[in-house]
Amino acid sequence: MSIREEAAAVAGRHTAEPPAAHAAAPASRRAAKRAASRAGDVLLTVASVAGALCIAGAIAAAVFHLTLILFSTGSMSPTIPAGAVALVREIPASEARVGDVVTVDRPGELPITHRVVSARPLGGGRVELVLRGDANAETDPAPYDVAHVRLVIASVPGGAQVIAFFSNPLFLGGATLAATVLVAWAFWPRDGDREGRSRRDRRRERDRVGAAGRAGGGALVLLLAAGGASALVLASPAPARADETVSAGRYLTLTSIADPAAFAELRPGVPVHWEVGVAASTPRPVTVGLGLSATGPLTTALDVAIRSCTVRWSGDACPGTVQAVTPGTSLAALLAGPGATVGAPPAPAGVVTVGGMPSASPRWLAVDVTLASGASTGSAALEVWAWTSADDARASAPPVALAATGSAPPLLPPLLAGSAVVAGAAIAGVAGSRRHRHTGSAS
Repeated sequence: MSIREEAAAVAGRHTAEPPAAHAAAPASRRAAKRAASRAGDVLLTVASVAGALCIAGAIAAAVFHLTLILFSTGSMSPTIPAGAVALVREIPASEARVGDVVTVDRPGELPITHRVVSARPLGGGRVELVLRGDANAETDPAPYDVAHVRLVIASVPGGAQVIAFFSNPLFLGGATLAATVLVAWAFWPRDGDREGRSRRDRRRERDRVGAAGRAGGGALVLLLAAGGASALVLASPAPARADETVSAGRYLTLTSIADPAAFAELRPGVPVHWEVGVAASTPRPVTVGLGLSATGPLTTALDVAIRSCTVRWSGDACPGTVQAVTPGTSLAALLAGPGATVGAPPAPAGVVTVGGMPSASPRWLAVDVTLASGASTGSAALEVWAWTSADDARASAPPVALAATGSAPPLLPPLLAGSAVVAGAAIAGVAGSRRHRHTGSAS
């Protein structure tokens, strides 16, 4: 073979080998694209189904008057523990039966969810209900005159945390961006030789785009429905936001009821309500001393007023006999004063005596804490004390602090979530229009 012929043979081998050597690369890329396409279709289909379920749930909620309520206290434990979420349905009060767990709205106060102990018709569709929490030893202080109640149908322990997570604007924004990526992927123009595709490939592509478009629309509907449902859940009044804690000594038991959020955001001139129940089980009748202590730099900027009720308070009203213990006064002046003389043993160190009570007669104290004008920083810790010669117990209020300045208004989270949804839809629209332009230029 001549040198020319050998060079031609080598050149022929060089020109023939690349297609065989690289034949596997396009096939692997096509397989990867098909896998990604299937995965995207599955995700979009799941989102579409979830969106349809959300819409169905919203329609059912509107037709059957269903709402969700969140429990932050354990007054219905163990049936409905703190942190649970319950599904409730509005019914006429005349349909409530003894043993039902119902939510009752109270004018000017938070709703309450307890079990029906007795029901007495009043006429005109109104019913007088006596309620009691499963964890409470006594019925609520006063009956409720109502025309409608919300019947608890089912509850899920720990569901409140799940609702709070899905209602978080960060989650809604992240889910919106994820759906935007899926929708944009579904409609984004694909590279490649469109003329070389077979008729079957074109039909499959149209079917895939159509299905992806429908699923992508469902994904956006899912986000809109989830955002609306979250807004409805957050707008629905919770049965209680106050924390109820019990502290006990040898003979004395103190029950504290307070809203930590309110104490953490004191505002000048706005009183915050704190209830403390005091009960004694001493071997013989004695006088129980009642007192108050406070520490922290914000103490000098607080005013307090203390009232006593013979039964548990119903909001700001005393269903029993009320007595003024300490009129509104500066907390610092009260702590520096000599204290009241009530015939009880001396108060523990650092505690000022504000009153006393017979050991056989429980008392419920209402402590109204108000921030004076001019305070700019600081915090305080307040405690109510009860004592005898043989025992003492104390109840602590939630940490007292000033309201944060420049905090986000209540409407900002849903506005942010709504803005994310609108932005996602706009990006998807741009992707769709670009695909139309690409298709038109290729035809």
